[in-house]
Amino acid sequence: MIALLFLTLLLLISYPILGFLIVRALIKKDKQRLYAISFVLIVFLLVPGFLWRILPGSDFLWGPIDRQNDRNFNVELTGFKFNESNLIYEYETKRDFNGDGYSIWIKEIDETTANYFKNPNEAFFTKHPNTTFRSNWESESWKRTPFDKKDQMFFDFAHSSLDELDFELEDLLEEPGNYYAFEFYMHNYSLGDLRVGNIDFYIICPARKIMVRINHNT
Repeated sequence: MIALLFLTLLLLISYPILGFLIVRALIKKDKQRLYAISFVLIVFLLVPGFLWRILPGSDFLWGPIDRQNDRNFNVELTGFKFNESNLIYEYETKRDFNGDGYSIWIKEIDETTANYFKNPNEAFFTKHPNTTFRSNWESESWKRTPFDKKDQMFFDFAHSSLDELDFELEDLLEEPGNYYAFEFYMHNYSLGDLRVGNIDFYIICPARKIMVRINHNT
């Protein structure tokens, strides 16, 4: 995100410079230079729209990139390459400038993925999640439900009520046959007072064919 903002700022700074060069080319009646600079200006005007996905058609181009990134992330998360499909529930608070806020997404998984997670390999429980994105966070490997009460502090920090659905997160964690894992960062608020400050919490439900992703940063 920071890199994207920086690139957009550079493009904005370039507009008056390109405008000045266009005016100078007009004064000198240098058509070749005028056409070249005008072309560059048009490209520079379109690039932010593509990067910020506000240009019509940009999602069509970004779609395959997003799907591949999601598959790669899911390999780090579970050891199995897959994409979620339909979004069935979403709730997000407004994020602060530093990313603080809360988000939860519940998406469907396909039959092949659901069948795999009915009997995942042993590495699923011992080597994952292991995401590059959270390399400086601690990780709690995937566990079978029912929920282990020693993880209650982490679940409480990730918890949200699912007002629009006919189940709650607690139901998913008590159902047999599901799995949960989390990555977290502890804040030291005072000497020896460690509390959960950031968390990514995940639940996979093969029978329901859904996956839950939660992020809470403070």
